[in-house]
Amino acid sequence: MAKQTIMESAMRFFSEKGYDGTSIQEIADDCRIAKGSLYKFFPSKEDLLLEIYLTQVNKLHDKLDAIRRDKALDPRDAFIREIECNFEFFFENKFIMREFKTLSSTSSKIGPYLHRMRSGLIESSKNGLLQYAGKDLEPNIWELVCVLNGITKEFIHLVVFDNKPLNVRDLSAFIADRIDSLANDIRTNKRVTVVPGAVMEELLQAGESCSRATSGELRAEMLRSARTTIQELTVTNHRKKELEEAVALLEAEFDSDEPKPVILLALLQYLSFEYPLAYIAKQLEKYVSPTS
Repeated sequence: MAKQTIMESAMRFFSEKGYDGTSIQEIADDCRIAKGSLYKFFPSKEDLLLEIYLTQVNKLHDKLDAIRRDKALDPRDAFIREIECNFEFFFENKFIMREFKTLSSTSSKIGPYLHRMRSGLIESSKNGLLQYAGKDLEPNIWELVCVLNGITKEFIHLVVFDNKPLNVRDLSAFIADRIDSLANDIRTNKRVTVVPGAVMEELLQAGESCSRATSGELRAEMLRSARTTIQELTVTNHRKKELEEAVALLEAEFDSDEPKPVILLALLQYLSFEYPLAYIAKQLEKYVSPTS
């Protein structure tokens, strides 16, 4: 698909030449399409970078979910694998993190994405730790989250950004050992809570507020992606027209004063019958709620 080809080309150029050093024309030439055609998929180079980021983050969360659902995995091996996945994410996407750091001071879009990324990682760490360490540690879960993310952050910086030749598997096992030690200490000594849940919930809500501030824009981008994907499907024109009508109905329902989740989910299910649209439909589901 042209859209995927564009994103793969952009990832390669951004990684090799940097965001500022790469032009839209270079990406278009590499994909052998007209520059104007590329803009039909991505209105700007910044939009292209953001969509690459969203795609990669969603892949990370899909991997973590798959690990947590795999009952055949030993709990410790599963937890170590989760930590490894985080290392892999930052290693594979360090060019994005580098560019985000540079662009955050000048872009009105990057800041909210960084807040969302941090709150998403915190929430994911909480869920993973509760599954691994046990629900009995829930009163102290935020201490565990802070320790896990703090240790992991420093090792990620060494391996990913400082390019130090450390063994990620060994690092992940070491981190798991530290979490085990802390969990055992909390249980044995009945440690009091030092990070109130309200503090962390406030942080997560701040991330959510950033998400809500851009949700309309994000939905619009995904609906636009759905439309361009439909045009590339190898189906009849009649089928394309039906799918386009479904997208139009989705857009209208999302924009209504009181969006109806039942209608939204039904339309998303309809789109997901076409495999290339299933991923987009899954992402749009995140914006379906009683208040949408």
